[in-house]
Amino acid sequence: MNPTPFRFTALAACLAIATTAGCARLPAAAATASDAGTPTPAAPVAADNDAGLARASAAAMAFSSQLRSELLAAMAAGGPVAAVDVCHTRAPRIAGMVMTEHGVQLGRVALPGRNRNPAQAADDWRLATLQVFQQAVDAGAPAAEQVSVVRDGLPDGVALRMMRGIATEPACLACHGSEVAGPVRAAIAKRYPGDQATGFAVGDLRGALWVEVPTPAAPGPAAP
Repeated sequence: MNPTPFRFTALAACLAIATTAGCARLPAAAATASDAGTPTPAAPVAADNDAGLARASAAAMAFSSQLRSELLAAMAAGGPVAAVDVCHTRAPRIAGMVMTEHGVQLGRVALPGRNRNPAQAADDWRLATLQVFQQAVDAGAPAAEQVSVVRDGLPDGVALRMMRGIATEPACLACHGSEVAGPVRAAIAKRYPGDQATGFAVGDLRGALWVEVPTPAAPGPAAP
C-alpha cells in the first residue's frame, strides 16, 4: 500500500492551520467564554450575537476549506515544497477573499519568537489570549481545545472576537518539527528568512486562528 496520498492529505490538513470541524462546531460553553478562553456556563445570548458567532465560524471554515483544497492540489503536483509556496502566496489572498465575502477580519497568529511569517506574530488582544492558551497547554490542557469567544468589553465597532488554538499534529512536523527535510527547509528559508516556527512536538500549541466580527450597521432613517 502506498502511504503517499495519506501523508499528503494529513499534511494539507495540518498546513491549512484551522480544521473546518473545529471552527464549525464550537463547544456550547465557548459561546460565553472569557478573554482567557476558559469556558464558562452557557447562558442565553442575544440573537445578533448568535448570528455573529455563526458568521465567525462560517468565515473560519471557508478560509480553511479553500486553503486546504489548494494545498492538496499543490502537494499532489509538487509535494510539501509546493505547499510552502501556496502558504506564502495564496493563503493571504484567500484570507482577503473570505474577509470580503463574510464581512469580518480574520487571520492566523503565533506567539512572538515561534512565528514563521513576521506579520503573524501575535500582538494586542491576540497575544494576551494566546498566552493564556499556552499557559493552559503547559498545565496539561489539549491545544486544540483552547477556544475564546468574547462579546463584552470590546472596542466600538466590534461585536465579537473568536480565537481557536492550533495543535501540532504528527504531519505538521514535516514543516514545523525538529527534523525538517533539506528541500523543505530551503523552501521555507527562501520565503521566510526569519522563520522561527520549527522545533515543535506533537501536541504543542502552534498558534491560533482568529476572527473579528464588526457591529451591525444601524438601520437608516425610515422613509417619510
